Amino acid sequence: MKSRILPNGLSRRTNRCLALAGIPINKPAIIRALKSGKLYPFHWPPNYGQFTHFEVCDWAGIDWHTLPSEPLREGGVVVFPDIGISHRAWRCLLRSGIPTTKKATRHALRTGLLVPRKRPSNYGPQTHAELCRWTGIDPASLLGAKKRKRA
Repeated sequence: MKSRILPNGLSRRTNRCLALAGIPINKPAIIRALKSGKLYPFHWPPNYGQFTHFEVCDWAGIDWHTLPSEPLREGGVVVFPDIGISHRAWRCLLRSGIPTTKKATRHALRTGLLVPRKRPSNYGPQTHAELCRWTGIDPASLLGAKKRKRA
Protein backbone atom coordinates (compact mmCIF):
# COMPACT_ATOMS: atom_id res chain seq x y z
CA MET A 1 0.00 0.00 0.00
CA LYS A 2 1.47 3.32 -1.06
CA SER A 3 0.94 6.38 1.09
CA ARG A 4 -0.81 9.28 -0.58
CA ILE A 5 1.39 12.31 -1.16
CA LEU A 6 -0.15 15.60 -0.04
CA PRO A 7 0.26 18.91 -1.90
CA ASN A 8 3.32 19.85 0.17
CA GLY A 9 5.14 16.76 -1.15
CA LEU A 10 5.14 14.70 2.04
CA SER A 11 3.02 11.69 2.97
CA ARG A 12 0.24 11.83 5.56
CA ARG A 13 2.31 9.84 8.03
CA THR A 14 5.22 12.28 7.73
CA ASN A 15 2.91 15.28 8.07
CA ARG A 16 1.44 13.75 11.21
CA CYS A 17 4.88 13.03 12.69
CA LEU A 18 6.01 16.61 12.09
CA ALA A 19 2.78 17.98 13.56
CA LEU A 20 3.27 15.82 16.69
CA ALA A 21 6.79 17.17 17.07
CA GLY A 22 5.49 20.74 16.77
CA ILE A 23 7.61 21.49 13.71
CA PRO A 24 6.00 23.66 11.02
CA ILE A 25 6.08 22.11 7.58
CA ASN A 26 8.46 24.48 5.86
CA LYS A 27 11.97 23.68 4.71
CA PRO A 28 13.99 26.07 6.91
CA ALA A 29 12.26 24.87 10.09
CA ILE A 30 12.70 21.21 9.16
CA ILE A 31 16.34 21.69 8.21
CA ARG A 32 16.96 23.40 11.56
CA ALA A 33 15.22 20.53 13.40
CA LEU A 34 17.24 17.91 11.53
CA LYS A 35 20.57 19.61 12.18
CA SER A 36 19.81 20.29 15.84
CA GLY A 37 18.75 16.69 16.49
CA LYS A 38 15.13 17.51 17.30
CA LEU A 39 14.07 15.18 14.47
CA TYR A 40 15.92 11.91 14.78
CA PRO A 41 14.83 8.40 13.74
CA PHE A 42 13.49 6.21 16.54
CA HIS A 43 13.82 9.07 19.00
CA TRP A 44 11.19 11.77 18.64
CA PRO A 45 8.38 12.04 17.53
CA PRO A 46 6.72 8.62 17.81
CA ASN A 47 6.51 6.73 14.50
CA TYR A 48 9.36 8.82 13.09
CA GLY A 49 11.50 5.98 11.81
CA GLN A 50 14.15 5.44 9.23
CA PHE A 51 11.95 5.63 6.12
CA THR A 52 10.14 8.75 7.33
CA HIS A 53 13.54 10.28 8.08
CA PHE A 54 14.74 9.49 4.54
CA GLU A 55 11.57 11.04 3.09
CA VAL A 56 11.99 14.24 5.13
CA CYS A 57 15.69 14.51 4.24
CA ASP A 58 14.97 14.05 0.53
CA TRP A 59 12.16 16.60 0.68
CA ALA A 60 14.34 19.14 2.51
CA GLY A 61 17.27 18.54 0.16
CA ILE A 62 19.66 17.27 2.83
CA ASP A 63 21.94 14.27 2.59
CA TRP A 64 21.07 12.21 5.66
CA HIS A 65 24.71 11.03 5.92
CA THR A 66 25.77 14.58 6.87
CA LEU A 67 23.45 14.74 9.89
CA PRO A 68 24.60 13.86 13.44
CA SER A 69 24.75 10.11 14.06
CA GLU A 70 23.25 10.46 17.55
CA PRO A 71 20.48 12.79 18.72
CA LEU A 72 21.97 15.92 20.22
CA ARG A 73 21.01 17.15 23.66
CA GLU A 74 21.67 20.47 25.32
CA GLY A 75 25.42 20.80 25.37
CA GLY A 76 26.21 17.93 23.00
CA VAL A 77 25.80 14.19 22.68
CA VAL A 78 24.52 12.19 25.64
CA VAL A 79 27.13 9.75 26.87
CA PHE A 80 26.06 6.37 28.26
CA PRO A 81 26.63 6.58 32.03
CA ASP A 82 27.83 3.64 34.10
CA ILE A 83 24.92 3.48 36.57
CA GLY A 84 24.48 -0.27 36.76
CA ILE A 85 22.01 -0.96 33.92
CA SER A 86 22.49 -2.04 30.33
CA HIS A 87 22.55 0.34 27.40
CA ARG A 88 19.18 -0.98 26.19
CA ALA A 89 17.49 -0.32 29.54
CA TRP A 90 19.11 3.10 29.81
CA ARG A 91 18.01 4.00 26.30
CA CYS A 92 14.43 2.85 26.98
CA LEU A 93 14.32 5.21 29.96
CA LEU A 94 15.89 8.03 27.98
CA ARG A 95 13.53 7.66 25.01
CA SER A 96 10.45 7.55 27.21
CA GLY A 97 11.46 10.72 29.08
CA ILE A 98 12.00 9.02 32.44
CA PRO A 99 15.03 10.29 34.41
CA THR A 100 17.67 7.59 34.83
CA THR A 101 17.50 7.49 38.61
CA LYS A 102 16.29 4.60 40.72
CA LYS A 103 13.58 6.73 42.35
CA ALA A 104 12.10 7.92 39.03
CA THR A 105 12.32 4.44 37.51
CA ARG A 106 10.64 2.89 40.56
CA HIS A 107 7.82 5.44 40.24
CA ALA A 108 7.43 4.71 36.50
CA LEU A 109 7.26 0.96 37.17
CA ARG A 110 4.64 1.36 39.89
CA THR A 111 2.43 3.77 37.93
CA GLY A 112 2.45 1.70 34.75
CA LEU A 113 4.57 3.98 32.54
CA LEU A 114 6.83 1.01 31.90
CA VAL A 115 4.91 -2.08 30.81
CA PRO A 116 6.66 -4.95 28.99
CA ARG A 117 5.65 -5.36 25.34
CA LYS A 118 3.39 -2.30 25.54
CA ARG A 119 5.35 0.87 26.19
CA PRO A 120 7.91 2.16 25.40
CA SER A 121 9.08 0.40 22.28
CA ASN A 122 11.93 -2.08 22.74
CA TYR A 123 10.88 -2.59 26.37
CA GLY A 124 10.34 -6.30 26.84
CA PRO A 125 10.36 -8.83 29.67
CA GLN A 126 14.16 -8.96 29.99
CA THR A 127 14.55 -5.20 30.20
CA HIS A 128 11.64 -5.10 32.65
CA ALA A 129 13.28 -7.75 34.85
CA GLU A 130 16.58 -5.86 34.72
CA LEU A 131 14.99 -2.56 35.79
CA CYS A 132 13.05 -4.31 38.56
CA ARG A 133 16.31 -5.84 39.89
CA TRP A 134 18.08 -2.47 39.60
CA THR A 135 15.39 -0.61 41.54
CA GLY A 136 14.79 -3.42 44.04
CA ILE A 137 11.16 -4.07 43.12
CA ASP A 138 9.56 -7.50 42.99
CA PRO A 139 7.97 -7.76 39.51
CA ALA A 140 5.05 -9.79 40.93
CA SER A 141 4.05 -6.88 43.17
CA LEU A 142 3.46 -4.47 40.28
CA LEU A 143 -0.03 -3.47 39.16
CA GLY A 144 0.34 -4.92 35.64
CA ALA A 145 1.50 -8.29 36.97
CA LYS A 146 -1.57 -8.56 39.22
CA LYS A 147 -3.91 -7.87 36.30
CA ARG A 148 -2.17 -10.45 34.09
CA LYS A 149 -2.45 -13.18 36.76
CA ARG A 150 -6.24 -12.68 37.11
CA ALA A 151 -6.87 -12.90 33.37
